[in-house]
Amino acid sequence: MKKDYKISLKTIGLSFIACSILASCASTTPTRERTEGYRIYDLKEVSSLSSLTSSLKKSLQTNSDKAVFTNNLPPHPLPEKPGRFQVVNPFANSNMGALMAAQGGGIRVPKCDKSPFTGMTQDNFDGSENTTFFVCLQPYVEGYHMDIYYAFTKVSGGFSPEALGKSLAQSVAGDSSQFIPRTIADLEKAAQNSGAKVKLIESYPN
Repeated sequence: MKKDYKISLKTIGLSFIACSILASCASTTPTRERTEGYRIYDLKEVSSLSSLTSSLKKSLQTNSDKAVFTNNLPPHPLPEKPGRFQVVNPFANSNMGALMAAQGGGIRVPKCDKSPFTGMTQDNFDGSENTTFFVCLQPYVEGYHMDIYYAFTKVSGGFSPEALGKSLAQSVAGDSSQFIPRTIADLEKAAQNSGAKVKLIESYPN
């Protein structure tokens, strides 16, 4: 009887631990959440566009596993006021776009018209988290605007062992969105290292 009593206590203890883990994790309801943000900086006294873009490229490569860069000719003549990035649906007004909208989905991608440099990175973490960074330079008479856009998507919830494991890991270590401020700070530092005077002029969230 004494042995059976110990087994019962062990079983109760394990059940209590399991319940505590489930309680500490995020909701088990399958959830997909997308969060967007941006920063716009004014860059003055840029001595060399190539030096600036080289510094930004190194920063993006350091903070990501995959990066794509585009180098274009700057506009001529330079505009008096800089342009601004836009987030668009490339399938808008199409049958595919209508189908995706009906299913509650959609694709949003950033773009910068007439930008001499754009950079984009994308990182996936265990298939449950995705972070996209987009950077572009908008030249104008007095310098450049550096537009930084990011999007973070996280899938959570579910009762499978894999889903519960990911929820537990996120509750202990946090999700990969914690690296977004670090990447932004590195890009700001990269612009400064190229010799530019950097000033934040607009951001969301504030």
